[in-house]
Amino acid sequence: MNKGQACRAILSAAIAVSLTWSAGAVAAEPVGPRLTEKLRGLLVKEMVEIESAMQETYSAIIQGKHDEVAQKGQAIHDSFILEQSLTEQDRQDLMAAVPKEFLQMDERLHQLAASLAEAGKQQDSQAQVETFNRMTESCVACHSRYVTDRFEGLEGQSNLMSW
Repeated sequence: MNKGQACRAILSAAIAVSLTWSAGAVAAEPVGPRLTEKLRGLLVKEMVEIESAMQETYSAIIQGKHDEVAQKGQAIHDSFILEQSLTEQDRQDLMAAVPKEFLQMDERLHQLAASLAEAGKQQDSQAQVETFNRMTESCVACHSRYVTDRFEGLEGQSNLMSW
C-alpha cells in the first residue's frame, strides 16, 4: 500500500466513524410520509434516475467502457434534482421533514459519484469497482434507515446503519 492509498484508507475510516457516531443518535424512521407531495415526487424522480444510471454504470464497468463510467458518474453527481427544483418554502419543508444525517448521506453519494467519474477518466477499473461498491452500500444504508416503508426487505439491516 503506497502513501496515498494509506491516507485514503485513514480518511475513509475517519468518515465512517463520524457517520457512525452521527447516525447512531437518530432512530431509523421513514422520511417519505413526512415530505410534501412535491418533495416526495422530486426525491423519487432523482432516485429513479440514479438507479438507472447505476445500472448502466455497472454494465460499463464490466465492459471496460471507461468514458461511459466517467459520464454516468458525473451524471449521478450532477443529479441534484431536489436542490435544483426547490423554492425557499420547499427548502424549509425539507429541513423540517428529514434529519441532517439523511442529507449528509445524500451528499456523500454525490461525492462518491464524482470519484467514480474521476476513476472513469483515469481508466482505473479497480477504483471504479471499489467506488461503485461504496455507492451501492450507501444506497442500501440510506434505504434501510429512511425508506423501510417502501423497501421492507431492508428493514432491520443494522449492519449497514453505521455506513
